[in-house]
Amino acid sequence: MRAAALGADDLVSTPSERACLDALRDAAGERDGPMERHGIRVFVIVERLARDGGLELDREVLLCASLLHDVGLYPRASEGGAYVTDGRHYAAGVLTPGRWSGDRLERCLDAIELHHELRPQWERGAEVELHRRADLVEVSAGLVRFGLRGGWLRGLFRAVPRTGFYPEIARLLGRALRERPASLPRIFMVAGA
Repeated sequence: MRAAALGADDLVSTPSERACLDALRDAAGERDGPMERHGIRVFVIVERLARDGGLELDREVLLCASLLHDVGLYPRASEGGAYVTDGRHYAAGVLTPGRWSGDRLERCLDAIELHHELRPQWERGAEVELHRRADLVEVSAGLVRFGLRGGWLRGLFRAVPRTGFYPEIARLLGRALRERPASLPRIFMVAGA
């Protein structure tokens, strides 16, 4: 991983990607915040996992899912349910105007809603499973690696700093725990999945 700084604006290249980035910034109330950088790191990790595994993935699906996978934690996107499901619904509203095909939209929304699933999600698409893995690598700060080299991850963490990530997650989860306590266990048990 190169050491040069990498921001979300460097990655977006389609109207749907721009809409997702703008939606995240609107929900978070900031640019280049901890959750935006978290989404960038997840995306870069997914790309690396795919490259290392010789898999071709839908870049737009992955960038949109990476940017919006935790958006349901913000009050602007919350419906009072499990934040992963709220995030799915919010993302559907952002992406529907883009007229994505049903399969592409479903893979993106599944990657958002199922990113905490305890079981592999290959049957839903490589994008969904690799996004799940990448989030685990990122949240664990590289303790879980799925074969990624530690030096590469450290380079990514320098290029896209993790500053403020854990305090922001704690703040958002604390609010969710106060406002919708029964919803937190449901992030691991998606209805109908």
